[in-house]
Amino acid sequence: MTRQITLDDLRAAYKRTTSRIYRILEDGYDFGVDQLIVEALDRDALIVDAAFFVLIFGQIESRLNALAIRRVGTDRKRPAAMREAKFEKRLEHALPGPESADLRREIGGWYDTRSDAAHGGRLTYTYDVAAVFDRAFQFDELVTTQLNEPDNPGEG
Repeated sequence: MTRQITLDDLRAAYKRTTSRIYRILEDGYDFGVDQLIVEALDRDALIVDAAFFVLIFGQIESRLNALAIRRVGTDRKRPAAMREAKFEKRLEHALPGPESADLRREIGGWYDTRSDAAHGGRLTYTYDVAAVFDRAFQFDELVTTQLNEPDNPGEG
């Protein structure tokens, strides 16, 4: 059985992959390689950023779904219904209330960007993968804390 991939695993893989691309790109600039090669490497870097954005968002969505399911209660039908619910509804259940409005808006924007990237769109978009990793780790900590509270199923 393979171990679950974590945000730490993704961040390490991202750093290794992008450092190789940028090292080759720097060599290309230093040695004056053909512009087509430089453009291809720039495009590779953009594709890697988009792919990792999609992977990071998958981790966020998985944690968000777990929290939403926990918040809807223990009735057998509710968790199944929550898994089938639209993303916005799962997001609202996972992060209820006005105090979470900014985080819901941010994650909702990422959902749109993830959908575009996953379907081949927005490959001209500039992904700030480092910032997304930072927020993903913050979100993971918040969710882990709430999921591990035995007296509080995450409500409120």
